[in-house]
Amino acid sequence: MSQQLRDWLGQNDSAEREALAERAGTSVAHLWQLAGGHRRASLELAKRLEDASRGGLTIEGLRPDIFGDRTRAA
Repeated sequence: MSQQLRDWLGQNDSAEREALAERAGTSVAHLWQLAGGHRRASLELAKRLEDASRGGLTIEGLRPDIFGDRTRAA
């Protein structure tokens, strides 16, 4: 599960979700699957989402299983 993505989806309206998905080359449904832990973002998709969100989402936050979640303070 990507808590970072889940938070982002909850804080943004459907138009912004659609815009992000389009910029990243995926679908809003796929974003919800990633957020819920039903799928994992590939490193390529994580990079596209980081770029598309202008850093609002990070590779580390999308794939904490690989990088650890450095977005949280200890």
